[in-house]
Amino acid sequence: MSDRDTSRSRVMLGIAALVATGALWGSNHVVSRAVRDIVPLPSMVFWRWAIGATILTLIALPTLRPAWPAIRARLGELILGGVIGVGIFSYLLIGGAYRSIAIEVGFINATTPIWVALLGLRMGEGRVPAATWAALGIAFAGTLLIITKGDPAVIAQLDFNLGNLLSLLAAITFAWFSIRLRDWTRTIDALPLSVVTAWSALLVVFLPVYLAWLATGGPWLVWPGESREVALGAIGYVALGPTMLGNLFYLYGVATNGPQRAAIFLYLSPVFSAGFAMIWLGEQLAWFHVAGFVAIVGGLVLLNRGGRVRVKPA
Repeated sequence: MSDRDTSRSRVMLGIAALVATGALWGSNHVVSRAVRDIVPLPSMVFWRWAIGATILTLIALPTLRPAWPAIRARLGELILGGVIGVGIFSYLLIGGAYRSIAIEVGFINATTPIWVALLGLRMGEGRVPAATWAALGIAFAGTLLIITKGDPAVIAQLDFNLGNLLSLLAAITFAWFSIRLRDWTRTIDALPLSVVTAWSALLVVFLPVYLAWLATGGPWLVWPGESREVALGAIGYVALGPTMLGNLFYLYGVATNGPQRAAIFLYLSPVFSAGFAMIWLGEQLAWFHVAGFVAIVGGLVLLNRGGRVRVKPA
């Protein structure tokens, strides 16, 4: 196989990984929203990452030693990246899902690709051509169509509460993390990189917050009177699916397709959320679901055909 064929195969695998990421992260919002009255926020965030990071480390053990020289050379910035892009981001994201209705969280999270483009300019990533802005606009319009259920008047009724603010900060934080990932994955494979950033967040953010929660009398897993079995099932799923596999797939997608292209696949997350809601909650498929999905796919096709960022020469 030629180098060109190998590169193309990596790009296609990266696209598949990003689609899977959209599905996993789409289910993440639904599950987190469903158990917000069962599992306290500090417990949800800590246990999902404690389980996910442990299993991910066991899988990544053969890759950690060869990757260590590259990791050690950038350890400080990787720890900072894990604290911000995994630790703080996770609290902002799940906190937003706990405090806001799904339509508001979906709208705000859908702005992530725009923040990637804007922060990329600010961080010297290059110039974003018109084709990329067009792709972003088409995909964003499709997402907006779905989350407003085809009624533009819904936008005027949004109540920008604390949950909305947390979701907006999560989108901006994750956009910054996506841009930094492209630089890190040039020298560090996705698997060991995900281990380092996950443990940085777990030890510096999740564990101290969880211990403070316990010290102030908070329950270790569930609110009094709630089902421990339901809590364990939900945490187990989000730990293995959205947390471990979702972040690993996204890291690989960024490494093979770049942050701008990877970020636009996040538009698939609310599409999958709608689908899961229909399956799990019995909601009906409507015209705006179909039209929105077509627009999202159109934006993805346009971006992958020509929407490349022109990087400034060194």
